[in-house]
Amino acid sequence: MIYLDNAATSFPKPELVYQTMDSFARTRLANPGRAGHRMAVEAENALDNARHTLNRFFQGESPDRWVFTLNCTDALNMAIKGVVKPGDHVITSDLEHNSISRPLRALEKAGVITLTRLESHDGYLDPEDLHRALTGRTTLVALTHAANVLGTVQPIDLIAPLVREAGALFLLDAAQSVGVIPINLKESAIDLLAFPGHKALYGPTGTGALYVGSRATLRPWREGGTGGDSKHEVQPSELPHLMEGGTPNVLGVAALAAGVSWVAEQG
Repeated sequence: MIYLDNAATSFPKPELVYQTMDSFARTRLANPGRAGHRMAVEAENALDNARHTLNRFFQGESPDRWVFTLNCTDALNMAIKGVVKPGDHVITSDLEHNSISRPLRALEKAGVITLTRLESHDGYLDPEDLHRALTGRTTLVALTHAANVLGTVQPIDLIAPLVREAGALFLLDAAQSVGVIPINLKESAIDLLAFPGHKALYGPTGTGALYVGSRATLRPWREGGTGGDSKHEVQPSELPHLMEGGTPNVLGVAALAAGVSWVAEQG
């Protein structure tokens, strides 16, 4: 078989990913952080190890700033709905996947936010257009790194500093770029980074992550049980448990970590 649909999801996965999923499902697939028996502890360790793996790969501030999600759409919704407030101004572009454009358009139609869409030129965004669009009410700029239809890679190194200078948060949709284009959070002005695990990081479907930088304060968009704090009547305030209500896809996360490690080794 010749498979050419890697922009949707990568196939085949590295053998290490298959081996990790098989071994983990047979020996460690318990509910992480909910109990003290060996399998539950090992499942929790798998989540911790995956956060460390992602933090090393992307040079983030700390492992606890990595929130595991269902996919990139989930991560983008967490970021957008966790940041914007009534009256905010948000900037996006005409290159966006529905994962950004639909939640923002819904907020705009509901009268919650005002929205500016930057117009691309031959598939690229002009940083000067962004600079002109920024206002004192702009709280969020949400853009794709690589357009999923055109494949054009946006000049993020020029765009992100402009957003930071204006005091807004920069959310990057890296669905098509992680694992292909290097992203160094230590050197860039990215505040929120969203991506799936199942594309060029070679993890399984149903996995993804949201990186929450220190400039960003999010509200949880789902609340419930966590593996770290059962005492309080409301969602715990610390990351990552603030955003991770419910039992996580620990099997998928373990396999995602294996995929990231394989990419890091291959280069």
